[in-house]
Amino acid sequence: MTTDPHPDHPGQPCAETSGEGSALTSGTDAGTGEHRPWTEDPEFVTLYDVENAGMWDTDFYRDLLDELGVQTVADIGCGTGGLALELAAAGIRVTGVEPAGAMIQVARQRIEQRIAEPPSSDHPGAALAARITLIHGYADQLESGAADAAVMVGHVAQYFLHRSEWDQVLAEAFRALRPGGWLAFESRNPAALELDAWDEESTRETQPHPGGGEFTSWLEVLSIEPDDDDGDLITCRAHSIMPDGRKLSADEPLRYRPLHVLRASLEQAGFVLEQMWGDWDRSELDEDSPEIIILARKPAASKESSR
Repeated sequence: MTTDPHPDHPGQPCAETSGEGSALTSGTDAGTGEHRPWTEDPEFVTLYDVENAGMWDTDFYRDLLDELGVQTVADIGCGTGGLALELAAAGIRVTGVEPAGAMIQVARQRIEQRIAEPPSSDHPGAALAARITLIHGYADQLESGAADAAVMVGHVAQYFLHRSEWDQVLAEAFRALRPGGWLAFESRNPAALELDAWDEESTRETQPHPGGGEFTSWLEVLSIEPDDDDGDLITCRAHSIMPDGRKLSADEPLRYRPLHVLRASLEQAGFVLEQMWGDWDRSELDEDSPEIIILARKPAASKESSR
């Protein structure tokens, strides 16, 4: 595994952007009133991995990339490295970029632990090291024309709150792909949101904490800012009660871009929309689908290559 030095600028939760002015998700310790990006706090990152373990999206993208026959992948907003590790174990070379220091530190530790495991027929051991490059940074640090596919998982697309940021990351993904390369990502379908279910009664859950004991968490909607041009901006607050009784909270704004906005932004970046699904079972996209899952392609004769 190779890594490069991290940049001197803050990150964004589960996402990346080479632009400035992005809203940071902040956590508050009820005892101190301290505000900080939750992705830079190891406690919040630990909860993130527990709450997102075994998600269907990892299997979906691993299988899709296998079917596409890709050999190199750019994982934009790689987070704690779950998908990057799965792909590398399957023999794919992965470059993951992630601006949040606490998250990429977990990714490095996870990969190092996997490498240290005894090798077996289904575990390549130290061979993983040669297949994963982690960059503490942004998509503009990806090599041009080097990837067969680029992915943004964990609803990373929704963390680009401003259209200029979203357009920029699509442009960076386009640049990083070889001609004919693939782009895959998902965004929640704003037409199918059930906001009335985003409250403590509907979302409260108690789970084992990796450090011992249990923690309890739930969500609430703080605000909805309608935007007919780019999609509504919805801010939720995540509450957590730690095993020692401390109460933590984190605010998370997300952009809910409708399908027509996603189509237009992809076309503007030079991509051709190839396929869409409405859920992780590859069901057809319709109004009631919970997800908008996109597969797009950089043309074999791209605007870049024809210059």
